[in-house]
Amino acid sequence: MAEILGATRLLEIYRAQIFPKLDPGFQGTIESDQIAGEISWELEGFLQFSLLDGVEIPDELLDITEDEVRGGWDPELTERTLDWIAKHREKNAAA
Repeated sequence: MAEILGATRLLEIYRAQIFPKLDPGFQGTIESDQIAGEISWELEGFLQFSLLDGVEIPDELLDITEDEVRGGWDPELTERTLDWIAKHREKNAAA
């Protein structure tokens, strides 16, 4: 089981490690979610756009993310977010 960091700390990691690697258009969408305080949508954006943009998310970060989502995430986004995590795992396994 990965360490539970909390959504704020988890997003800080995504902002530092993943955000700079994304296409500026994707960055703008994520920034809009951040400004609006939409934590779950911001993380959803990181997962979706990094997959679409070919940006690898390390398995360790995916583990932490999955534990965070399973530990009490937005109920409407839980399955969708877990699906993005699964797609990243498939991509990482194929690499």
